[in-house]
Amino acid sequence: MFKNKKYILGIATVAVIGIAIFILVLEKPKKEEKNYKVKRGNLEVLVNCKGEVKGEKYTEINLPEEVRDQNLRIYQLKIVDLILEGKAVKKGDYIAKLDDSQISTLMRNIMLEKEKFDADLRNAVLDSAVNLSRKRENINNAKLDLEYLKIDLEQSKYESEAYQRKTQMRFQKAEIEVDKIRRDYLLDKNRLKIQVARFEDRVAEFKDRIAKYQLALASTTIRTPEDGIVMFAKDWSGKTYGKDSEINIWRPLIATLPDMSVAISETYIREIDIAKIELGDSVRITIDALPDKVFWGKVIQIANIGEDHKDFDMKAFKVLIRFERSDKDMKPGMSANNDIVIASYQDKLLLPMKAVFSKNGKQIVYLKKGGNISELEIKLVAENEQFGVVENGIKEGDVVLLYQPEKFKVESEKVANK
Repeated sequence: MFKNKKYILGIATVAVIGIAIFILVLEKPKKEEKNYKVKRGNLEVLVNCKGEVKGEKYTEINLPEEVRDQNLRIYQLKIVDLILEGKAVKKGDYIAKLDDSQISTLMRNIMLEKEKFDADLRNAVLDSAVNLSRKRENINNAKLDLEYLKIDLEQSKYESEAYQRKTQMRFQKAEIEVDKIRRDYLLDKNRLKIQVARFEDRVAEFKDRIAKYQLALASTTIRTPEDGIVMFAKDWSGKTYGKDSEINIWRPLIATLPDMSVAISETYIREIDIAKIELGDSVRITIDALPDKVFWGKVIQIANIGEDHKDFDMKAFKVLIRFERSDKDMKPGMSANNDIVIASYQDKLLLPMKAVFSKNGKQIVYLKKGGNISELEIKLVAENEQFGVVENGIKEGDVVLLYQPEKFKVESEKVANK
């Protein structure tokens, strides 16, 4: 009995040890492959970039023209309220409210200015009436004096010649005085007319500006011009407009209503990559929100001038990619991953980039034949992050090393790490 127990205990111990060894073997990581057998395959050379799904055609919703009149001296306005981005709207629906306090303040100031000029205009009209009335009275008095002198002149023919000459001179002097008073009247009339007109023009100008401010106030409630899905615009830094964002009159776009019947992916390419891309290049597109779908498109527009972009430490060029087909689940603003195919090779000899080394400015691989290892110069005609297309020096079935043997070690740099 005791022997049987010892026997069973021994078997159990062996079983436990065996299971432990089996688990350790399973958990031991697989040793990384050190060789690669050259074979044929297809290779795509890609430029990868992130983008945003948009409609190729869209309706712009801008700051109202009533607000953008530079004579009103309104240069930027704050958004104090807005609806959620991506919301479907109908024509005339509310989408945003702009802060109207600045407009109200400017309008009040203009109204105060107008009141001052209204008073000045009234005073100018009154002064003009009083002055001209006095001048007309002076003219009438001078003409009356002239009539009296004319009578004296006619009666002087019965007097001495000296008296006649004296009367004649008094009459001529009175004629000159009448002409002078009449000229002064006309000059004052024109001067006062110009003065009144100047005040009238300023008052009319203020009336016009007040009317424009009233229109600007009414236009601070932004509504949609047609049906669509609202996508808010971005500021100069690429940040989407939201509550408390400032919109200036030189960048008036508030939102768009994209037409998704023809969709595009808007992306930016670094200046070091832009020369690789051409109009018409095919693009494989995946959308983060639709992971099970793959779309194809083509490059339709490449910007001529680079611009600063928050996601790059160098100039970036805007590139537009048109989808070959749209999708009912595709929404504006979705994030897209674009693989721009700048070259495609079919049925070519491929080498992993881990197997390619640089030595004295040449591309080399380490060829293994049997137990021998030799250094072989090759030439890659194209490459991506994983593989390269080899042009000469190697054939299908050759075995190359994925590491640099000790005896061949030199100060070199893997091409794959460029």
